[in-house]
Amino acid sequence: MTSLTASFGHDALQPTPHASWEPRRVLALSVARRRTAFVRGLRLFFTAAALTILGILIVQLILGSGGGAAREAEAVGTDVRMTNPRFTGRDENLTPYAVTADVAIRRRDAADGVTELERPRLDYNFLDAGADVSQVLAESGRYDLPNRILDLYSDVNFRTRAGYEFQSSHARIFLREERVIGQEAVAGTGPMGTIRADSYEISDGGNRIVFTGNVRARLTQSRTITEAEASPEEGNE
Repeated sequence: MTSLTASFGHDALQPTPHASWEPRRVLALSVARRRTAFVRGLRLFFTAAALTILGILIVQLILGSGGGAAREAEAVGTDVRMTNPRFTGRDENLTPYAVTADVAIRRRDAADGVTELERPRLDYNFLDAGADVSQVLAESGRYDLPNRILDLYSDVNFRTRAGYEFQSSHARIFLREERVIGQEAVAGTGPMGTIRADSYEISDGGNRIVFTGNVRARLTQSRTITEAEASPEEGNE
């Protein structure tokens, strides 16, 4: 009887296997839950950060494209101004020429290759052989580069290599063809005298000049007899 009681009391003092395992299990589950929540929070954080960065990139791309369009519109909407421009080329006979000016202006609404000129000049022996190439031809002009056409306006003055000087308010020079036409009144002076007309055309390299409309000419004849030859005849009379 005594041994049974002692044995029972000893067993009661010993902890059961279930009682020692239960706190560890609860602790492990708590740690796992906290870890899962931490990992889930990291995922949400990185996802939010990635979406934020993507949004910033999209905004920058939109703003960048808008800024480029604005810069392009500003460049297109502004006239281009050049100082001391120089345009060179050759006519159909391969004769070189150079068009210069004080200022060239490319208007935004102008045709391709068309430039306005202030105080244009022309280095081209078709019009001015051996003359000062710095001489201003007109107060203003317009150069059509693709078609090689130079229009001169206001106080137009030029000279052909045949020795004729012209003053007008307009001249259109076809640089490829060595040809000039004017639709405004012209006054000319040359070896043969003076002439005035409503319009004119110079072609064939300056060898052919045609005046039209109210033509008025004064021809100057050169003397065929020298004073030394005329004196004896006067004495005989």
